Amino acid sequence: MKIKIVLLGLIICTQIQAQNSERRIMGKDYAEKHLMLALKNNADRTKMNEKLIPKKTSAINYAELILFEKYKKENIEFQKPYQVYLIDDYWVIFGTLPKNYRGGVFSIVFDSWNGKIMRLIHSK
Repeated sequence: MKIKIVLLGLIICTQIQAQNSERRIMGKDYAEKHLMLALKNNADRTKMNEKLIPKKTSAINYAELILFEKYKKENIEFQKPYQVYLIDDYWVIFGTLPKNYRGGVFSIVFDSWNGKIMRLIHSK
């Protein structure tokens, strides 16, 4: 009986290891190396082949990821429809409020080539 339990344990351990070994895990050292390379390149947009955020829908999705976290989803969605403009390769997006409604709206400006946020505010 003890042998069966030991064998069963070995089989389970082998299966778990096999599942993990099906993927190549690079690790934290590898991640740190990539971070250093990214910081060294300093997100130079001249080295990019194409815009990271070329479409209006992508720009809105990107902006919402940031805005929902910072200003709460309900607050930002209340400011729909957004005003969205691509000016000189920079996305400029801000909210709207109902007529005669007092309050402020968000404003976000970011680079369409690399996603770098140039400005992020919420007026009062």
